[in-house]
Amino acid sequence: MSVVMKREIYEIERYITDNIIIDVNYVEEFTNKHGEIKELKAFYIYSLYKTNQIKTANDALLTLNISEDFEKNSFFLMVKSLVQLSNETDIDQLIKMLESYLVVDNQRNNKWLRLELFKLYEKKEIDYLAWGYLEDAISIDENFYEAILLRAQRLDLITNCSDIINQLLQLPQSYVDSDILNFLGNAFLNCNEIDNAIKIFNGSLEIGITEEAYYFIGYINHYHLNNYEEAMFYYDKSISTNNQFVDVLLEKAWLFFDMNLYESSETLFKEIVGSHDEINSYNQITLFYLKTRKYIEVVNYIEKSKIRFGENYMNQGFELVYLEKIKEDSYVKKYHLYKEKYSQNELTWFRDLLAEL
Repeated sequence: MSVVMKREIYEIERYITDNIIIDVNYVEEFTNKHGEIKELKAFYIYSLYKTNQIKTANDALLTLNISEDFEKNSFFLMVKSLVQLSNETDIDQLIKMLESYLVVDNQRNNKWLRLELFKLYEKKEIDYLAWGYLEDAISIDENFYEAILLRAQRLDLITNCSDIINQLLQLPQSYVDSDILNFLGNAFLNCNEIDNAIKIFNGSLEIGITEEAYYFIGYINHYHLNNYEEAMFYYDKSISTNNQFVDVLLEKAWLFFDMNLYESSETLFKEIVGSHDEINSYNQITLFYLKTRKYIEVVNYIEKSKIRFGENYMNQGFELVYLEKIKEDSYVKKYHLYKEKYSQNELTWFRDLLAEL
């Protein structure tokens, strides 16, 4: 392969690497301009696949003149399998085929093959294999931005906030949108870098209005700056953007509580439970009633939670707190049963809850 051909292939591969949103028309024009380089057609078909234009990708695949060299090209073989088997419900066959191409890729150059295997194993929820392929992909190209982003998004936002910040700051401008900035701002917030978090969330709003950015600015004013007026302003902005965003509704209810507006807080919690039939809504209203010592309502919502979601460490934990608060004799026995039933992390949750109340 000539130096010119290698340069053109590198250019289009780098374009797909550097841009999270692929302009398929640009890739097609570039491919047609250098029609003698058949490898470029494989990248064009892959760009169609990545933008979910499967029929067009399949049509383009049928027009491709496959040479003997192409049958030894792991990237082409990968693209062909992805396009032809993309609608299969059983992904095991696709995984088997892609893994067979790892042998073809004997010099370990195909980062895309490892990325696709990561995605497939993640769908199967086999995390240790998925993660291994993701790390392999990044080891091939340390500037493999899609893989870097996927890795950052799967780290724990609290315990790995510094790692997330470092990885997201590697991304080029073409990857930066409101969602990425909200994720980055959340990482700064969890690392207690409040000034940086506010800057990032404001930067997100400059790109596009999202309920998350308004919510997080409200959250910072609520819990870090104790500026309740600003917190209410931004919570309401978030709600006006998406009135079904349950996180901001719950925090607004707690803001009412912190402002000693208990009736408003209770009313909103009840509205949330009525419109969002999920376990966290029940947990939050139960916690509210524990804090306001309305024990009849505590018992009421614990029982509703058990009926709706079954017994779990949270509703049973709330029940234990209730028993401890009313100095019920059965507390000690039930606590020992709780310790036997649940993990150390769940016990820590309960002890933190008890200490809070």
